[in-house]
Parts: sequence; structure tokens; C-alpha cells
Amino acid sequence: MKLYLINKGELVEINNPVFSTGDVYLLDDEKTIYVWIGSKCSVDEKTAGAAQARKLDQMRGGAAKIITVDEGMESGDFFKTVNMLGAMKVVAKNVAKTLLKDVVTGDWAGFSEHINVLYRVSSEEFEGINAMKMVQVPFKNDSLDTEDCFLADLGNKVYIWQGAQCNVKEKVKSGQWARQIDAERSGLQNETIFEEGDDAEFHAALERGENYKESDAVQLRAESELEPETKADKEAATIMPELKSVVKEVTPEEIKADIAELKASSPSGAAPGIPGSADDLLTIEKTEGRRKCPKCGNEDKMLIHESIDKGNIILDYPRMYGKKYRCGQCGIEWREK
Repeated sequence: MKLYLINKGELVEINNPVFSTGDVYLLDDEKTIYVWIGSKCSVDEKTAGAAQARKLDQMRGGAAKIITVDEGMESGDFFKTVNMLGAMKVVAKNVAKTLLKDVVTGDWAGFSEHINVLYRVSSEEFEGINAMKMVQVPFKNDSLDTEDCFLADLGNKVYIWQGAQCNVKEKVKSGQWARQIDAERSGLQNETIFEEGDDAEFHAALERGENYKESDAVQLRAESELEPETKADKEAATIMPELKSVVKEVTPEEIKADIAELKASSPSGAAPGIPGSADDLLTIEKTEGRRKCPKCGNEDKMLIHESIDKGNIILDYPRMYGKKYRCGQCGIEWREK
């Protein structure tokens, strides 16, 4: 499996499936040669891509099938093939140089050259979780959509934004791709997940703009056991942080005492949020067939409202919650096992 970028009419092999809208790429698995054409590429690049595909085919006896793929019209077979190399990204031409491998040196662009990028992760138009891609969108809050996930690559940080109506596939895939970005660079990217409604820091990052850097004075470097400690390292070790959180180990007896104090301070004598307490959400067994209200027996689906139950975490990463239901007739709320 090989991936090539058309550069000045010649093939340049690259290792990561990052496709810029202003270029042409060849994806070669020997049986099939895909010619991917960006929406903003020039006529000469299209011509060179077709010529190089025929040249590769003739070198192997003309047995390969050549398929032209326009940006946004990728087939399921194309996605399955390209995803063997990693997460497919589609980026705008103006940032391609910072995200692709440099065709001259083969090195990734340095931290000082990084431009912040926002990707949309959506499964709506794709057949399955392995037939998905990240698509670059404008780096601004207006790009966010409640039905999708978004991944913000900030150079030394990776933020994931989960829309309130996004699905499991999008949450899982955005998490995988965030970890892949982390693995491709030296240093720690500190991947962070934000949920819609609890995302002030994510919005603030977008408002700072694509050229914002966490610190212009800091350069990331790979740590190595063989690398000797420098003078700067020794000086940095002597600097004490302004704030330091002290984590205290809590004993079971202290936890019980805290619960007893909460119960004593509650008017109903129960601790809010503690399972089994008086104000805990009603939990029932999931029934077969049509869902109905456990109190009044209402079965009208238009009068049974579904919402996210943030008191019921069913998966820590990616963060996923259960669901709760409210009867529009009698007003009771409940969750199902």
C-alpha cells in the first residue's frame, strides 16, 4: 500500500493520509490505483495525476484498475483502502504545508509554524465507522454542529467537542484520531473532551484564532533517557509552581461521615445524588414493546420525552451517558436498566 502526492508533475511518496484540497494524490494497492482530485487543484495537476497513474500501471504490466475519485465523492472501497494507512484528513490548501510531511526534508513542521485546525467528524454520509474521514472546517464557533463531533488541533493540545446529538461512532472515532495526532508528534498533546453546554474553554480556543499559540517561548522536544540534562533543565527544576494541589487520601470512615452529614442537612433526610436516597431518579427494568409511563401508564410516544441522563455515566472514554424519560402527562421522570 503506497500513497503519493503529485508535486511538480512527479510522485512523492508520503506516509500519512492527509489530503489537501489544492492537490492530487495517488493511492496504490497494486490491484487498484485511485487518483484523488482535490476540489481546488489545478488542471496541470489533474493531468499529471492521470499520467502518473498510467505509468505505474504500465510498469506492472497494465493489470491494475485506475479509478478517479473527486473530493467529497469517495466510495466505501476507497475509504477502506486509505484507512489502512491511518485517519484520512482533508485540509484546506493554506494549511497543507504545516500538516503534511515536508516533501524536501521529510520532517514535520516545527511547533513555531503550526496553524490551529478544526475538523468535523460526522458519520452521516458514510457506511460504517471504518469508512469515515476528518474534514477541515473554518476555525470558528459558527462551524460547530450539535449533531457531530469536532476535533481542534492546537499544536500542543488536542480538544474534542461532542455535540449534544452526536452518535457513538463519532465519539469513538474522534477519540481514536485525537490519540493518533498525539502519537505522531513529540511532546504531550493533552487531549481533552468537551460536551456541548459545558464547553467554555473550547469556544475560547476557537475565538483566539488559528494563529494563536499557547506560548511563543516554549518549544516542544522529545524526551529521551539518553539525552543529558541541560542547564535549562536544572534551572527549570528549581522553579516552584504558583499553585499546587495536594491530594489527600480519603478513608472509608470519612466518606461515611460526609454522607451522614449530607443526610442530616437535607430536609427529607436523604443525600442528593446518592443512589437509594429519597430524591434519586426512579429506575425500572426495560420492558419489551412500546415504552410506557410507570406511574400513569401513558403509552403515547409523543408524550414521552427522552433526554440525556448525566447522572448515569455508562462509559468514561469516550464520555457517554445513559438516557432518562419524562412523561408529558403526569410529569414523572425515570431511567431504564
